[in-house]
Amino acid sequence: ADYIPFVHLEDAWGKRWSQVETFAYPAEQWQPGEIIVQHIDVPIPAGTPPGDYRLRVGLFETEQGTRLPLLGSNGRFAGNTYNIENVTILASQTPDQLPPPPFARYEAVRPGLRLLGYERGAESVTTGEPWGAALWWQANQELPAMTLVFVLVDENGNGRSIHTSQPVHDTSPFQTWPESQFLIDNQILRIPDDVVSGAYQLQLNVLENDEIIYTTQLGTLQIEQTERNFTPPQTSFPLDATLGNEIQLLGYDLENETAASYQLSLVWQALTEPSSDYTVFVHLLTPDGICCVWQQDSQPQQGQYPTSRWLKDEVIVDHYQIELSPDLPPGDYPIEVGLYIAETGQRLQVVQPGLDEGDVVWLRPLLVESD
Repeated sequence: ADYIPFVHLEDAWGKRWSQVETFAYPAEQWQPGEIIVQHIDVPIPAGTPPGDYRLRVGLFETEQGTRLPLLGSNGRFAGNTYNIENVTILASQTPDQLPPPPFARYEAVRPGLRLLGYERGAESVTTGEPWGAALWWQANQELPAMTLVFVLVDENGNGRSIHTSQPVHDTSPFQTWPESQFLIDNQILRIPDDVVSGAYQLQLNVLENDEIIYTTQLGTLQIEQTERNFTPPQTSFPLDATLGNEIQLLGYDLENETAASYQLSLVWQALTEPSSDYTVFVHLLTPDGICCVWQQDSQPQQGQYPTSRWLKDEVIVDHYQIELSPDLPPGDYPIEVGLYIAETGQRLQVVQPGLDEGDVVWLRPLLVESD
């Protein structure tokens, strides 16, 4: 197969600001032992906020677009990029010609500050789900302290504040800006869990000395309330496994649907609001412990309910369909389960009463019998 190198520039919140893919020397022509030195220029788009960034470097296969995995010293998956941290980007001069924002405003907020426009996420969102917006600012003089407030306004005109911040996730207050600044200010909003389903107008207020000096509408947002469960179900195989001090595996069910098909149901409970989106791994090993006869690595509920959306004490039932080859030899096939950070492959440590600390939870082996 042939592979193409890529470089992504990301901020601390995972926003990708720039990406480069190069194809100067096809990988299929590389020789064993050959060292390839490649110089790649990564453009910095106008409006990129100053600060510390990371570069993600890797290779992807040209036909399927699949990234090559990075392997750690132990031979395990360690992510699909090599990360270069602490790449510092300095404040840049405002370009003579500014790029057009997706949704234009070009309105004066106060003397010396204009809102050029904005970007926004999807038109619908569920409660607890992160939702992104970006405000395009242009300043031409020093500014005082100001605060941004995002408000949901219902059909009756009632407003509710859902997010208060400074630009760039509270890291770049207006009063710290240079006299001339063009900045794309990404914001991440989470809709409170008790917001009633319905259509809302999203409103931005800018406050100075606790007084609203500017208001604009950022469009309609259709909100659906997330259905949550806080009562653990009974399981055939109870467990007490704590992963990363954030999530507990309470137990599981394993049902034989056909001779070569099993449904595994994992029951998770959040001990706190998880700090990241973790990937679940379910690996069926050979009888002598080699991976993998079958495996699935995905965020919970087939990627539909990431751990960052879970609330403290919430219970999540997570289903996996294990399909076996009909000619699989008889024997006991161990099942290992756990959580890891997709970007690095780092697994969460597992604590179980009476067992040594590790990074997997062992389920009962799957017994494959001869016909």
